[in-house]
Amino acid sequence: MAKRTPSSRKPARARVKPRKASGRKRKSKSPPRYARGAAGSAAVAPREPKYKKGDYVVHIQHGVAHISDIQVKSDFGEEQEYFVLNFPTEEMVISVPTNKTLYTIRPLINKTEAGRVVQKLKEDPQESGANWSRWYKVLQEKMYSGDIFQVAEVVRDLNYSNQTKGISPALKKMLNRARSALITEIRFSLGLKAEAAETKINRALPTFEPISRKKK
Repeated sequence: MAKRTPSSRKPARARVKPRKASGRKRKSKSPPRYARGAAGSAAVAPREPKYKKGDYVVHIQHGVAHISDIQVKSDFGEEQEYFVLNFPTEEMVISVPTNKTLYTIRPLINKTEAGRVVQKLKEDPQESGANWSRWYKVLQEKMYSGDIFQVAEVVRDLNYSNQTKGISPALKKMLNRARSALITEIRFSLGLKAEAAETKINRALPTFEPISRKKK
């Protein structure tokens, strides 16, 4: 048997640098994460979760909400049952048909998932790259995906860009919205106060040195 030459050895793994966003758009026909199975695999026929009065859920566009009531209303002569959603961080109340919740609301993440979300903040950030407009669109898609893991990626990436290069007012607004959504869901999923949830997020986010001040 021939001896293994030094050139055939695998090189040591280097530290992963922030990734640059790709200009290519990923195409996926899979249902969104909140319509997928618990393990994240695509479900053949996703079932609508069962909710009841008093549950906390996450509205895909507006964030964490409390099901304060279940009402029956008449729509065009037909009776329809609705969940009445109250949002603890906003002065807003909306109604959602109880038979059409699959792509509107989802359950709160559990404690295990909350831990994974916090770990997501510690991963290597993704940079904007040369195609800034494409990166901005990707961030927007993540914000409206309804997936808290993707929202955590927005916080991670914008936090890095804000500390190293600075970001525009529009991106700062997006960062604040993403942070608020993340803090609120962590807060209610773990049963924490708002201040404790915010501290948990802040501790997970790395601190970066501004690029202009880095030594060559």
